[in-house]
Amino acid sequence: MSPLQHSNNLAARMGRWSARHWKTAVFGWLAFVIAAVAIGQAVGQKTVKQQDTNVGQAHRADKLLSQAGFGQSDPQTEIVLIQSKHLTVGDPAFRSTVRAVVGAIAPSQGIRNLRSPLEPAHADLVSGDKHSALVEWDMKGTDSSAEKRIDALTNATAAVARAHPSFYVGEAGSVSSNKALNAVFAKQLAQAGERSIPLTLIVLLLVFGTLVAAWIPLLLALSSVIATLGLVAVGSHAIPVDSNVSAVVLLVGLAVGVDYTLFYLKREREERAAGRGHRAALEAPPRQPPAARCSSPGSP
Repeated sequence: MSPLQHSNNLAARMGRWSARHWKTAVFGWLAFVIAAVAIGQAVGQKTVKQQDTNVGQAHRADKLLSQAGFGQSDPQTEIVLIQSKHLTVGDPAFRSTVRAVVGAIAPSQGIRNLRSPLEPAHADLVSGDKHSALVEWDMKGTDSSAEKRIDALTNATAAVARAHPSFYVGEAGSVSSNKALNAVFAKQLAQAGERSIPLTLIVLLLVFGTLVAAWIPLLLALSSVIATLGLVAVGSHAIPVDSNVSAVVLLVGLAVGVDYTLFYLKREREERAAGRGHRAALEAPPRQPPAARCSSPGSP
């Protein structure tokens, strides 16, 4: 076998250096991971604002409204529906339930423009058949501050619903609905991330047959994920990120990290089986298939 010519590209030089100084490479990588995590925790992570989550023309419209001085395009309106199959708004029990909802919401300092269907000015909040009515209000402040206050209001309306079981009392709105949907999405995404680690370990255990060998690709991928999260926190101060970015980084990082580790190990085994030494196998280029024989009429 002809001797392998050393490649001078960056990846090959890094591979040769890491092979010669494997202790420095391993502990240097661990030091980098620790430094990235420490810096990320020190600066914190900046998430994208709710009004900036739209894309395309919707995002452009939000920017135009803000630049024109109209403020936030979303009024952060919350709605409580009070409904009865048998009673109407004119019945004392129905009106008492409406007053209970208004009384539970009114003391909050985080709301404005509270509208009751019992007020003559808001008679349009009563349905045509008089069996349904709405209590509405707008949340004060930014999206983040409104989300911090909304739980108390949601719990208050839920308490009214429990105290009046013969009526349907349910709350929905810009802030409460978005927070509930984001919580469900974040929970499912987190569960996917948590389950991916043991499933990946099981697959690697089946591939390698030993627990020690299976842990190597997994630990390398996890350390890369941890370092990436620290770097993402730093970069988020220039470009804010979604609050669920950690779960996405975990899923993608595990897939890419484990996949490339298996690819490198497969190539190293191929070169070792072909007779190369352990260092020569690190920088051996992929084997090319033999060129197809020319089949033109003029060829011999």
